[in-house]
Amino acid sequence: MRKIIFSLSLVLLSMVQISCKTSDKKSVLIIAVDELTTTDVNCNQNPEDNQRSGFQLLCNESVRFTHAFTPSTLSVPTLSSLLTGLYPYQHKVRHNSGPGLAPEYETLPEVALAQDYRTSFFSGGAPVFRRSGLHQGFELFEDNVIPNFKFLFRPFKKNADAFLQWLHNDVDTNPFLSVLYVPDLLFTTTETVTDLGETRNLSFESQVDELDESLFELFKNMKDKKIWDKTTVVVVGLNGHTAGDRYREFSPLNLHGENTQVALLIKPSQSRKRDEAIHWKIDQNVTLVDVGRTLFDLLGETSVEDEVPAFPTHSLLEALKSPNASWPEDRPLLLESGWALWRKAGPLKTGAISDHVLYINAEKPLLFNTLVDRLEVNPLPLLQQSILPTTQRLRALLEKNQMPPFVPLNSEWAAKLSIPFYRWMRLDQEALLLKDLKRLLSSSSQSIDLLNWTAQIALNQKDWDTLKQLGLRNKIAVWQYVGERNQNNKLAKINDSCFNLLTAPLETEILKSCSDILFLEFIDWLRADERGLYKDAQRKRFERSFKNYMLDQQIQRANLAAGLIWDTSRENIFAPSRTELALSLPEYSRVKSQVYKSLQSED
Repeated sequence: MRKIIFSLSLVLLSMVQISCKTSDKKSVLIIAVDELTTTDVNCNQNPEDNQRSGFQLLCNESVRFTHAFTPSTLSVPTLSSLLTGLYPYQHKVRHNSGPGLAPEYETLPEVALAQDYRTSFFSGGAPVFRRSGLHQGFELFEDNVIPNFKFLFRPFKKNADAFLQWLHNDVDTNPFLSVLYVPDLLFTTTETVTDLGETRNLSFESQVDELDESLFELFKNMKDKKIWDKTTVVVVGLNGHTAGDRYREFSPLNLHGENTQVALLIKPSQSRKRDEAIHWKIDQNVTLVDVGRTLFDLLGETSVEDEVPAFPTHSLLEALKSPNASWPEDRPLLLESGWALWRKAGPLKTGAISDHVLYINAEKPLLFNTLVDRLEVNPLPLLQQSILPTTQRLRALLEKNQMPPFVPLNSEWAAKLSIPFYRWMRLDQEALLLKDLKRLLSSSSQSIDLLNWTAQIALNQKDWDTLKQLGLRNKIAVWQYVGERNQNNKLAKINDSCFNLLTAPLETEILKSCSDILFLEFIDWLRADERGLYKDAQRKRFERSFKNYMLDQQIQRANLAAGLIWDTSRENIFAPSRTELALSLPEYSRVKSQVYKSLQSED
């Protein structure tokens, strides 16, 4: 009997120990936001005017790092750094395309999973998908984002709801590590509505307001569920947004402060309520790589470097306990963009910052004293005596790590990236967009991309003369034909293997000569009776395919607006398709009206 009682006691004791061990673990929530800079988060607002502000709530209960810098201007490399505690040159992810993060690099969720954490990742859309390699260690990696004409992304509010549902259904009282990727701020032409049902204007500020309200709802839910105090919450910007007045500086390549100095607020978990809330700020430079290292430390996985790397990282844990920075002010931080390398437009672009000195490693290097020149508009001589030792040290570090000066983009790439975001994304700007494209094409006449983009916008604008002239000069008969037919030239002729199907007898050999699948579906609908097909079924089939095509075109257009930061299909170029051109012929105006009406009703 004594043995039985003793055995039961041991079992009960072990169960208590396991329970205590689990309850001692604190959860981690990372909210990673594209284009969120430190200036976008205002912590000096009147609390009475911000009853539903998630940012203000964080400001009141978190540590704010005012000089946080991203290691890369691109989202996937930066997320890889957050999840590994390594710089891009160490984990080898330099841009938003494949092959992504390799399995040999240990990730934060892998460590958490081994410690019985529940792990999840909720993506808001491109460019963060499973192929990025970021799924390693996540039990749930939710990247099934289905875009539509209204939303090319999954809004943060929906991602937050999915996260809360996962907590309710799968997590219970277990500790968790979750990441929410938020691309919302990029989509400034997407309509948002306040909690009072009022439609906001279309602007970047409106998207920030929408995010602010959605954060408040999420945090309120976490408080109601009693998990707020048990969770370390990190809200972090992955990159910034380029000011329109910086000459010949393109967002994916911009290493200036507006694109690299990002928002960073960390609300630590608390075992017990403090007398005073944590709400101090740290003004000393940090890199988001430090945040990754900090999160590893939170899980008890403190790494020890065999040797001090060229760009050392530092855990921020002590700064979460007291408002003191324990790392050197002159510690060098590395900045980079692998965009040009990815697009075969040039080499890796790098820069470094130490204390208040920013060095941009270019063919003509740029040096700024950010202490006295906050907007970085007055480059200093490289031999400026007051900061010469720092300049020489940063330059030597970049050279030692085989990071050569960046060569300016050629004229074609410079032209393609020079069109501002709003020109592409606002329909009321499309006429001006066409003027821009025609001007750029005249000076870069060999650019196939500019030619295709100009033709597409000319078709959208029904500028038939421009479409005809583009076809004539570049020997693209279909463009010329459609332009002439819409200028009432009834004698215009076309000899195209697909266009011939609009009028020619539908013999097997003629059908085989056209390889354009969408156009063939169009013919199946138009000439269903002749082919012995059920017309209504063929119409629905074509409309589904055409809707997908038009959605792909909208994605391509948004990618152009964003500076080609998404890894879209190489085959899906932004140019007029035969089907769009055929629908623009005068004799198919009623058919076109029916098709577009169907698209609007489905959307």
